Amino acid sequence: MRITGKLTQWNDDRGFGFITLTGGQERIFIHIKAFGHRDRRPELNDIISFIRSKDKQGRDCAVQACLAGEKMRPKLIKPSRHKSALGPLLILALAGLITIALFQQMLPYQIAPFYLVVSTFTFLAYGLDKSAARRGCWRTRESTLQLMALIGGWPGALLAQRWLRHKSQKTSFRLMLWLMIAMNTSSLLWLLSATGQALLQQLELI
Repeated sequence: MRITGKLTQWNDDRGFGFITLTGGQERIFIHIKAFGHRDRRPELNDIISFIRSKDKQGRDCAVQACLAGEKMRPKLIKPSRHKSALGPLLILALAGLITIALFQQMLPYQIAPFYLVVSTFTFLAYGLDKSAARRGCWRTRESTLQLMALIGGWPGALLAQRWLRHKSQKTSFRLMLWLMIAMNTSSLLWLLSATGQALLQQLELI
């Protein structure tokens, strides 16, 4: 049975909010994916028609939702897309570069475990953020995720986008992530240059 309520909380950037049921105080969680093909994005105080359901954790949520005045239309099926191999290739290239540099004693031995640990934490951060988004809980700042990528966690970020399908659609976030990858990679290549090698030797790191 379809019921209605007012959208009393909405975060358009993150694509979720809460509906307060008509004539009551109960709030129902709603995600942007609950809407089918729509004429516009939902806005605060919109009247929403929906079907009450349960999420994977057994909590109430809205599904098959539509804005007041719109008819429920089936969701458009997007053609399947092949996953890009660029991310895995970059990770393999990084691993190969570090392996060769360590073999030639051009980088401190701590560099490999550092990338591994930071990438693992970054992957976990993406997973926790996705879980928080589904539950409507406090989210990890995008700037924090980008900073983790900048200091060396970008392999974990790319794997999280590929496997967890999180933060893989927002264009501005993806562009910023590629900037973080470029900056981190440039710093690593600089350490392999003559100037970088001189600095590492001066610091007695190689």
